[in-house]
Amino acid sequence: MTLLSGALGAGRAHAATRATETLTVFYTTKSAEPDPVTGLYTDTEVPVHVGVLGRVKFPSMTIAERAQGAKVPAVQDVHIHVAVGSTPNVLKNHVWRVTASVVDDSLVGREFRTTGAQQAGQVSAWRYPTEEVV
Repeated sequence: MTLLSGALGAGRAHAATRATETLTVFYTTKSAEPDPVTGLYTDTEVPVHVGVLGRVKFPSMTIAERAQGAKVPAVQDVHIHVAVGSTPNVLKNHVWRVTASVVDDSLVGREFRTTGAQQAGQVSAWRYPTEEVV
């Protein structure tokens, strides 16, 4: 074992002890046909990962306003930390839903959209950049 692999192993073990939330990762698809009664297309959730242990972290209280067409929503950057290798194939626009938390019940039910690829390489945890879906 090299010094690097030993340090990464220790860091990853420590990061795993800080996982206080259980999350589900999914994306949505629209129905091919509208509902015959309402005339509306329905969204269907397609699970990618269920029961992922992780940590939701708000690295800053800073809220930015980002123009999206005629809307200017307030956006706060959030990171979701999970064990390296535990969530392959999480892509931009996939949604994370907190299903349980041992430290903060106010997180349960909240959803966060993935905004980019996770940190990778010599890291103790995969850190996904997300924004809260409100």
